[in-house]
Amino acid sequence: MKKTLTILAFLLMVSLCYSQNRWTFVSYLPAPNPPINSIAIVQPNIVWVCCDASGGAARVYRSVNGGVNWTLRNGGLPTTDACYGMDAFDSLNAFVGTVNGSIYKTTNGGANWNLVLSVAGSFTDGIHMFNSNYGVYYGDPTAQTGQPYQLRVTTNGGNNWNLVPGAPISSTEFGVINAWDWTDSSHIWFGSANTTASATSAKVYKTTTGFYGTWSNALLPGTGGTAGLYFQAVAFTNNTNGMVGSNGGDIKKTTDGGVTYTAVTVPAGLGSFAVINMNGLKDGSNTIRVSTQGDTSRVFRTTNLGTTWIREPLPTQAANGGQVQHMVFINVNLGYGGIGSSGGIGGFIKYGPPSGITGNNGTVPAEFKLEQNYPNPFNPSTTISFSIPKSGMVTMKVYNSLGREVETLVNENMAAGTYEVTFDASKLTSGLYFYRVIANGFADTKKMMLVK
Repeated sequence: MKKTLTILAFLLMVSLCYSQNRWTFVSYLPAPNPPINSIAIVQPNIVWVCCDASGGAARVYRSVNGGVNWTLRNGGLPTTDACYGMDAFDSLNAFVGTVNGSIYKTTNGGANWNLVLSVAGSFTDGIHMFNSNYGVYYGDPTAQTGQPYQLRVTTNGGNNWNLVPGAPISSTEFGVINAWDWTDSSHIWFGSANTTASATSAKVYKTTTGFYGTWSNALLPGTGGTAGLYFQAVAFTNNTNGMVGSNGGDIKKTTDGGVTYTAVTVPAGLGSFAVINMNGLKDGSNTIRVSTQGDTSRVFRTTNLGTTWIREPLPTQAANGGQVQHMVFINVNLGYGGIGSSGGIGGFIKYGPPSGITGNNGTVPAEFKLEQNYPNPFNPSTTISFSIPKSGMVTMKVYNSLGREVETLVNENMAAGTYEVTFDASKLTSGLYFYRVIANGFADTKKMMLVK
């Protein structure tokens, strides 16, 4: 009985954590707003992101205040190379890969990057340092057939990277950016892309004995397009349970560590879509998140390998501005996502407890606008977005059905921009409420429904 109560208490705690958390928009990257390819989260304040090359320069940015502000840190990087795959120890020491199969290392916060690996014909898919000395690199084979995947290991802090002798050999395939996961340095999985047009199968590789150990693969059926079939999302919660997803909308699970996979029912309402990225928590909750791209960008969560799904609403900047390219979580209550797609705008979102007003540092809106809150109906929190084209005093208040003010959400001078406000109605009773914004002579009121 005690064990049962403990389990129930844990599940209740996880449920309460999720109910209070949500995705919010943090910022766009500075102009020219390149799309984000990979992110590295050192701790809540120290964030690195790497992007497509744009404006005649390589684009690696660092933030020391949780993504609110960004600084370009690209000294010594090739000006025309898109950057893929990142990891960092702190605000000074980091690694980044490039589209041309190179690894660069910085020890001074990106003021200078030094080339530590260059493999012509390859492409960086991921970099991960398990500690200050030992790390692994996942890169494309130098040819789609007959060449080893660039699986490399460093044992001296990233100064040298050695190709492992047992790396799998390609067969009309290559790797995919961010399409890998690990539970420790021995248990690692990565996806691949079958480049045959309308391919109906592609491989997911695994090792249980580390990069220098034995590699095997599972050949998975799927729905390929003109570019082929890409299993481009991989997430594991422990050594046995994991999921993978493809550009053709295939989602599969494994309960034997990647030896076999079975299809799961995809989240409802998706239509035609591609799985972009996955993230698996290793905290015992069995939580896996899936980002998708179809008619809009979405993120879903499952704690039972796809038996049931919960959609996590995204801020409008992420839902309509590009796909969630890469997700990284520090713990069950704190995660981050990089927004990016070819030709899109790079942005940064955060998953966590409500934190009041979140600003948008992108382009200035053309007009005043008050959006309908989302979700609606809601319980107990909802998000309200509004846009102001010029600076000035802004007030936003909530009223009950009798017209009595119940809360002031905003009452301050604000710069021109788009903002999101989180309204927590946990102390209010169910019913119809109104929210009203006034700014520089503009006023608008909308309804919302609290259902407990």
